[in-house]
Amino acid sequence: MDGFRAYKYYLAVKLHFTTDKYDVFETRGNVKGSREAFGARNDRFIFEKLARKFETDQQLIQYYVANFAYGNDQVVYYNDDASTNFDLWRNRKQSITQVFVNDLATMLTNMENNAIIGNRLFNFVDGHYPVALNLYVGGKISIETLSIIDDIHPIISSWKKSPAGMIWENELRRIAKVKRFIKCNKSKIAEVWAHFQEELIEL
Repeated sequence: MDGFRAYKYYLAVKLHFTTDKYDVFETRGNVKGSREAFGARNDRFIFEKLARKFETDQQLIQYYVANFAYGNDQVVYYNDDASTNFDLWRNRKQSITQVFVNDLATMLTNMENNAIIGNRLFNFVDGHYPVALNLYVGGKISIETLSIIDDIHPIISSWKKSPAGMIWENELRRIAKVKRFIKCNKSKIAEVWAHFQEELIEL
C-alpha cells in the first residue's frame, strides 16, 4: 500500500460518513482523485506515513471507519485520539454482544431510576427527547448499540424527521452509516432483544 491508496481510502470513508448519497459498499470505495493531485497536497506525507503504519489495507480502512463513526472527522491530523478510537472500535467489535447487553441495561436503569415509561425510550413524547438519544449524545451508550437497534426496530428515520433531526443530523447519519460495518451474531442479539422487550414492558 502507498500513500495515494491510503488517501483514496480516506476519501471514500469520509464521503460515506459525511454525505447521505455516497455509500462505500455500493461504490466499492471508488472515488475521484489522481496521483498528480495527491502529489500536490501539502499533507501527502501523512497518508504515506499511514500506509507504512498498517500491515493491511483492511486495518487502515477500519482505522478510518472507527474514527468517522466516533465523530473524529480529522482522523489523519489527530493521531492520539485516532489511535484511541481505533482501539475502542476493535475492542467493541470483539465483544459486540456484551456491549449491546450492557447498553440495554443502561437504558433500563436510567428509565427505572427516573420513573420514565417505556414509550419514551425511542420516541419524542411531550417535548422530551427519546431516552436512547439522550444517552447516546451523553456518551452513555454506544453508536454500535443504536445501529443494531435500528436494524431490529427502525428509529433513525423517524428521529431525522423530528425537531432534533437538524440539530443532530451528523450524529444520526453516523448511526445509520456505521450499520454495515458492524458484525454480530444475529441469533444472540435477537435473544437479548427479546429479553429486553420483556423487561421494558414491566416499567
